[in-house]
Amino acid sequence: MDLTFDKKHILKGLRLFSLLSVLGFATVFFFTTTGESLKAFHSFKAEFLCLALFLVLVDFFLGGLRIYVFFTKEILKKVRLLDCIKANLANIFVAAVTPSNTGGGPAQLYILNRRGVPLSGAVSVSVINFLSSMFFFFLTFLVVFFFTDGGIFAKGIAYLIRYSFLVFSLVSLLGVFLLVKPESLRFLFKIFFWVAQIIWKRDKDKQKRASEKFKDQVVQLRFYLQHFLHKEKLILFISFLLTILLYSNKYLIAYVILKGLGLNVNFMQVMYLQIIQFFVLYFSPTPGASGIAEVSSVSLMSTIVPTGYLPIFAILWRFFSTYAGVTFGGWVTFKDLNRHFKEKEIPSEKLTQQAYIPAS
Repeated sequence: MDLTFDKKHILKGLRLFSLLSVLGFATVFFFTTTGESLKAFHSFKAEFLCLALFLVLVDFFLGGLRIYVFFTKEILKKVRLLDCIKANLANIFVAAVTPSNTGGGPAQLYILNRRGVPLSGAVSVSVINFLSSMFFFFLTFLVVFFFTDGGIFAKGIAYLIRYSFLVFSLVSLLGVFLLVKPESLRFLFKIFFWVAQIIWKRDKDKQKRASEKFKDQVVQLRFYLQHFLHKEKLILFISFLLTILLYSNKYLIAYVILKGLGLNVNFMQVMYLQIIQFFVLYFSPTPGASGIAEVSSVSLMSTIVPTGYLPIFAILWRFFSTYAGVTFGGWVTFKDLNRHFKEKEIPSEKLTQQAYIPAS
């Protein structure tokens, strides 16, 4: 099954992501900039800048490794770790330019599928890692809820937390249901095609062929999921362990930035705040949580960070936690898309040349 993306839609999402980010930063600067802000920027220590960049590279590596561990040659052929890192970067980029991170998963599937991984196999890896993230979010959120005072939730993002928890619950239930009953996708897809046939009556043959292909993919997906659930429990444990390391590393970036600014902050307080931050951002309705991320980070961190330091923290934190991944992921995604389109053009060019060869 051929997967690809429309570059126009990606660029449109990127422009929206950039615009909302600028608006978010404008709001932050308007309400928090003081005479200390410029001083805070100049006081940032170079060694912590290098450490933050190192943590970004660790983030890329762990994200790729979390995908790589499933390709054991048992049922999924071996894929290079570098290709898994590229799939993770494409996930980061496309998730950032689509609402609620919806494009991240398909982008990861696209890269893996281009490397020869069966679509259903790539989906099974994506589903398992997604549920691993959901389980981690659930556990860490409970830790914050029961082991901190209520004041940590008393800032202006209380409604976002409620919204995120509602979406989290619905998505997690759907994910678990898919894991246990992957064949239920057939029923959902039948409904989709029934609606599609009403709206686009001329495409019945094309829809029928797509429906048959989808049925085959569902059968294969069920096989992969059952294999991992029943025969590869060690891989599931490693996947969850890597999930813990991955997000702990993401949370650590904020602490490193605060230390680089010369602030004496409590490590566990920063980690608690980052747990809430990422929980909110994961289900944010805007592309890449743009706008919401900038404002909510300032709202949360204002409990432990002086006002004048907040805008500089927001810029550095967003750069290391998001913009670096979006930049590298964009380069990987567009490079692969350009190669994909060139490969599709070559056969048609050969056919055109052959059509004009004169008969001898």
